[in-house]
Amino acid sequence: MKTLRLFRLVLPLLAAGAAHARLGETAAEIRQRFGRPESQPNKNVMVWLIEESAGALVYTVTFDEKGGSIAEGLKPFRQAGFAEQSALNFIEDQLAVLRDPRAARVVRPGESYTFGGETLKCGEHEHIVVDDANDLLLVWTKRPSPSVLAVTHEMLRRTRR
Repeated sequence: MKTLRLFRLVLPLLAAGAAHARLGETAAEIRQRFGRPESQPNKNVMVWLIEESAGALVYTVTFDEKGGSIAEGLKPFRQAGFAEQSALNFIEDQLAVLRDPRAARVVRPGESYTFGGETLKCGEHEHIVVDDANDLLLVWTKRPSPSVLAVTHEMLRRTRR
């Protein structure tokens, strides 16, 4: 039931402006919002440090060959905390671009779901929102290492190679 309450909490927040990037945005659009990245480990990945109340967060964006983002992740930097509100803000920003966010499905821990033609299973400490038709998978891992991740079918295919 917690995941359903999480989704109900997120839907009303969609009216707020985006603090994070959204899947599909270009590097230029993201740079405009965040400025120059802290690092660029390779031509398809950019990393920013974002300061929030619980400490610094690492914001990583992976781009496809056309320059659109196909994966975005947020996690605490070193020993920083990871506030629940930071994860909720990230999720709301990703859901805001969906034509019908109600079509997204909340997956409960232990439940299976399909994304990009693959059957996956929600972990014990994960909160997952999936919208296969709109090419969006959101994974919020609460512990042991907290993070929130948004991926497209393309990124999932890359990890499976």
